[in-house]
Amino acid sequence: MRVRGVVKCGAAFLLAMAFFAASLAMAGDKPLTHVLIAQPGHDDYGIPLYLADKLGYFKDQGLSAEFVNFKSSPLSVASLLAGEVQFVLTSYDQALKTFEKGKILKIVLTTTDSHPWCLLARPEIKTPQDLKGKKISAKMPGSGPRAFATAVLLHYGLNPETDVTFVDLPETAILPSYVNGAIDATVGSGVRKAEMLKRGAVVLVDMNDPAQHKAVLKTDKYPLKVILTTEEYAKANPQVVQEFVNAVYKAMKWEKDHSSKEIAENVKDYFLGAIDEAVIDDVRKPFSHDGLVTKAGHEAIVEQSIGVGMIKAPVPMEAVVDMIYVEKAQKEIGQ
Repeated sequence: MRVRGVVKCGAAFLLAMAFFAASLAMAGDKPLTHVLIAQPGHDDYGIPLYLADKLGYFKDQGLSAEFVNFKSSPLSVASLLAGEVQFVLTSYDQALKTFEKGKILKIVLTTTDSHPWCLLARPEIKTPQDLKGKKISAKMPGSGPRAFATAVLLHYGLNPETDVTFVDLPETAILPSYVNGAIDATVGSGVRKAEMLKRGAVVLVDMNDPAQHKAVLKTDKYPLKVILTTEEYAKANPQVVQEFVNAVYKAMKWEKDHSSKEIAENVKDYFLGAIDEAVIDDVRKPFSHDGLVTKAGHEAIVEQSIGVGMIKAPVPMEAVVDMIYVEKAQKEIGQ
């Protein structure tokens, strides 16, 4: 396992490191293709990728994977567009935003069938309406967490621009900011959700509750977390993309058939904080086990992205989604 910290370096350094790693990675006499996977911090919904790495599925497919942590999704996407990384684990709306700006990214797999996040707040805040006048952390402007928080506020009749104050914080600063009183609420899930609950926070809105999911997002299907690559990379390296998807798809099947305790044991080294069976029980509820993006899921995300101002106009599914790799993985590995 290789994981880099928050990246501030440029393309030349990253590419040099990638080629160096590739020269060292071998499977017997066959060199492994080294791929860099960007993520906005250690991500609960990257567990299928972590399993693919830990269980040796990437290596079986001829790949050597390295995870690179960024402060936010927009920064990780910028790295992808610059050719510094080959894949990004991020939220679906990043592909929509990028398309509207005239650049094409392709979603090759989703790790979630539904939206996985919740909104957490101080215990004295009893309802979403009580957030009026409060400070909320939802990562950076233009990020998936910011879009989610905006959607929740709008659903409960609050104006995200005037009724609350958004505090821009990187992942590592959110919990300390809550503890020292700098923020009153935040978007969370998994490890962060557990840490917040230990410190007395309450869950105001939880997308793992099907009724709340339907009420806020107007849908049951919401493939929030996806794997992106550039259209250019996919065209130039279709076999690498297929190998990558094969490995993750196999890991998704493994996750479905194993206990939360086994999953926690295999992925614990990929997280900064402790991740245990109880956290995995909660995190895995929205996991996808086929990796497929549906038309209903795409349309739901497009509608919400327009509603929160992430994009201005509808984006055709075929413009940003390519399920050919997942479909081939299903045929080769089985459903």
